[in-house]
Amino acid sequence: MDWLMEQTVHGGMVSTTIGKKKESFTDLDFADDVVLLAEMLSVLVLALEVMNREAHPLGLTINWAKTKIQNLGEQDGANQLQFATVGGNQVEVVESFTYLGSLIQVSGNSEPEIKRQINIVREAMFTVDQNIWRSSITLETKRRLYNAYILPIFLYDAETWLVTVILSKKIDALDNWCLRRILNVHWSEFVTNDEIRSRTGSHFCPTLFTAVVCPSLAICTAPTPHKTITVLYSILGPPDDWRRRTILAKNGGG
Repeated sequence: MDWLMEQTVHGGMVSTTIGKKKESFTDLDFADDVVLLAEMLSVLVLALEVMNREAHPLGLTINWAKTKIQNLGEQDGANQLQFATVGGNQVEVVESFTYLGSLIQVSGNSEPEIKRQINIVREAMFTVDQNIWRSSITLETKRRLYNAYILPIFLYDAETWLVTVILSKKIDALDNWCLRRILNVHWSEFVTNDEIRSRTGSHFCPTLFTAVVCPSLAICTAPTPHKTITVLYSILGPPDDWRRRTILAKNGGG
């Protein structure tokens, strides 16, 4: 994969500068998930064509259905493309995309991702509601289970969030809601949040999120005005008929 990305970057001449130091970034890759960064759509299309050409001799092919293009930065709604053509294949241009478990928005706003994580946590809480939270196990065990299995779900990739005061309150509200379900305290009982935290021994502080921001990704997802970064998400994999080819090779067929 490293060799393929090197050939793609040099052949497609993709790159973008990020931050005050003008650091140059060309691509991101994790296993078979590939991200190409460019400041012009034409350059990105060229890089994708180079990748497709260089991947073919290796027995790899681009999954065009899962390949997406995202334009980060200020958007012109009238000129927003829905598809881009690459080597005769249509590639969808999207406003949001889930990459490695994180929802990336064209605006760089973290609110959609945080709301998405909140919904996931609520579903996880409901899943174990009867067997764990409403069971007879001790409160200390419930609290440890919450810290070990529920909070990590919500805090996944939290270091890249851009957290505002309003979002910080939403995070605090979610934590309080979870703790109330653990204690089986209904909202109509008028128990204060401080009392809930005192009973559970929880000292979760949402204001920590205001300082936990990855500068590089924060700038990447919220570029400076009048500058956009075009991102290509692509998934490489073996050809659709790879099983048939493997069987023929084992049997000595052509």
